Amino acid sequence: MVVSQFEFLAFDSPSRHGAVSYMLSSKRAWIVDAMKRVGETRRFLESQSVKHLPTALSLAALGETWSIVYSQDKSRIGIWLHADNGMLAVSGAQLSRAAVIRRLKAWLRFRVHDSLFPLARKLADKHHLQLRDVLVKSQRTRWASFSAQKNLSLNTKLLFLSPDLVRYAMIHELCHGAFMNHSEAFWRLVEAHEPGFRKYDQQLRESWKKVPQWMF
Repeated sequence: MVVSQFEFLAFDSPSRHGAVSYMLSSKRAWIVDAMKRVGETRRFLESQSVKHLPTALSLAALGETWSIVYSQDKSRIGIWLHADNGMLAVSGAQLSRAAVIRRLKAWLRFRVHDSLFPLARKLADKHHLQLRDVLVKSQRTRWASFSAQKNLSLNTKLLFLSPDLVRYAMIHELCHGAFMNHSEAFWRLVEAHEPGFRKYDQQLRESWKKVPQWMF
């Protein structure tokens, strides 16, 4: 079977068509949605990574802007990061780009845990939606996800989105606690908790460009 960027399905063997035609028909909405999501993010993921070290972070979700300064300190082992008053001081004996990026991403995961985890639980309680645990991940094409075990996984990249989009992403995923699909019943539940969901859903699809390239 071949799936192209133009949402075309073809079979490499005609005999397989009858065996899977019903499955494809029933999953068509999911296939189209997944292909659209991949197509919308591909142009951001395929571009060349910048070579210089980041000099600032704008965390729109938290209303914070951080400047980043670097200093070489041969007495230190590994990369150290100190956050204070809007400044991230990064130091180490060897400030390689890869090591610095790893340290910045670790700090961002901490910020998700510290700031977005409480928000997720607050939203679950307010809207009476099921939530067992909250996790932090760095997915490439998903802002968040929800498991059958009622666990919510938040992408560190959410930090670069507006508070409204972060809230919507959380509510969207929390609604999967009732429906692990994108059925009409699921969207009715989403609309009940977030009446403006259509606007936010479209904005989310277009928001990967707000995330620094070094985060991918």
